[in-house]
Amino acid sequence: YFNLPKVLELALHDGRDPRTGAQLGPHTGTNAELGTFEELVTAFERQLNRLVDVKIRGNQVIERLYATQMPAPFLSVLIDDCIARGRDYNAGGARYNNTFIQAVGLGSITDSLAAVKTLVFDAGEMALPELVAALDADFAEEEPLRQRLLHRMPKYGNDDDAADELMVRVFEAGFAAV
Repeated sequence: YFNLPKVLELALHDGRDPRTGAQLGPHTGTNAELGTFEELVTAFERQLNRLVDVKIRGNQVIERLYATQMPAPFLSVLIDDCIARGRDYNAGGARYNNTFIQAVGLGSITDSLAAVKTLVFDAGEMALPELVAALDADFAEEEPLRQRLLHRMPKYGNDDDAADELMVRVFEAGFAAV
């Protein structure tokens, strides 16, 4: 699985995982340096591109392991062309390659970007570092903000064109990364 909201978390922290402190993605600027929504989306896309590359390389290692160390003879008997080719399902016997990256959190990333855009960049009601600090503190002493983000921000799938356009942008950025 490929966690899209985690990519935004990395973009908001200059590629560093705030939980572990590890630098997982490229440096794309601190949240204080991301002065426009476009700069934030660009940071998100750069993180996405890097992490998709890492995910693809990791998947290739796993697929080679399966092909060389983990044959699946029973599965191979049930899949077209494995017997005819004399090859295991994991070693190129199947007619079609079923490799994929399962991106999860499309609705969550869309809602998150819509909320940041609305609250920080459109309305200017708070600075991005303030919002990130509240997120990092899991909204400790910020329950009204959490409720506002949860209930009063644009949401994907609710006939909100702006939010839906953000979903399309994230979706297309994911395809561009592959």
